[in-house]
Amino acid sequence: MLRMFNRFYGLCAIAVCSILYTAWFLSGRNFGDVIPLKSSKFQTTHEFDQRLVVFGDSWSDNDTEEPQGKVWTDWLCDMFSCHQENLAQTARSALRGKYSGAVVNNEELDLLGRLSQIRVPDFKHQLDQWLEAEIPALQGLSEEQMAFRKEHTLFVVSFGIWDVWSLVTSDYETAAASIDRRISKLIERLDELSERWGSTELKVILTQTVDVTFLPAFTATGGDEYKNAVRILSEWNSKLRDAATEWTRGYIFLFDTNAFVLDRIRDWQLYASGIEEENGMGKNQEPGWESVNKPCVSIESGFQVMMSKEETARCEHPDKYLFWNEMHLGPSAHKLLASAVYKEIDGVLLNPKPKAETTSARRGIAA
Repeated sequence: MLRMFNRFYGLCAIAVCSILYTAWFLSGRNFGDVIPLKSSKFQTTHEFDQRLVVFGDSWSDNDTEEPQGKVWTDWLCDMFSCHQENLAQTARSALRGKYSGAVVNNEELDLLGRLSQIRVPDFKHQLDQWLEAEIPALQGLSEEQMAFRKEHTLFVVSFGIWDVWSLVTSDYETAAASIDRRISKLIERLDELSERWGSTELKVILTQTVDVTFLPAFTATGGDEYKNAVRILSEWNSKLRDAATEWTRGYIFLFDTNAFVLDRIRDWQLYASGIEEENGMGKNQEPGWESVNKPCVSIESGFQVMMSKEETARCEHPDKYLFWNEMHLGPSAHKLLASAVYKEIDGVLLNPKPKAETTSARRGIAA
């Protein structure tokens, strides 16, 4: 009888541990209870020569707890000496200590049954915050001053990583319907910005998102999950391009973030295989990657760590790792990303050439 009870309690203990571990594992694909990191206080500047206003997620947030250095919007601003107003948002998981970022529309997380009752400010909340600070700054300005302010402001809208991440465990039909709604909301927000700010000549850098299967955090339980994630990415980027092409309230430069990351990975893979292409791919010169698939900073996982204080490990050369942690780019990747964006927008959104010299900068999409 005693042996039976010992076995019973042992099985109960295993069941409890299994439930806790499953909850911990699934929270990696959910947002869980999160703590937004950025203060709600925000002010716009009254004077500037050039200004960059950033709406987005943790890939563009320059005010986080992570010590990886400048993000790509910081580097971009350095390249044309601008003042930056960054409203991109990051949050830390209360349970696991890991980081997540904003999505286009928080209502979609509710539809998916995400766990957290606290939401990271989405595009709507970020836009409202900026406009509440900006509109008073326009009061009392002459038409010429207002025109200068609008002419020399460039917007970044960079969402998608956490939107796609929230969908990778959904069936494709559910994910596709959610993507349609999210992209529609993103365009609605751009329209709202145009109307409330009083400009139909907005200049916007809009980023496509990256294949989340490249991220160190992604682990597929089977081929179908991997294929589904790739299909969801394709749907997001395709819908975003179509919507940007049809937009008529300003100029959009659509940056292919996925191609950028894929080129970095491919460059290293060719180098590792001893193959060098005519276009220069395979040299692995800048910055000379040591790893393109592992994070520099990793948090040891497992049930024991979940129940105790988390332990972190950091690589020796962070600048030579494509990824800083399991979900975010490293310092060198941010700098290279900024250089790639600047190269494309110079002469288009910045220092535009006469219309006779270029057909790239036009109402709608420039990419």
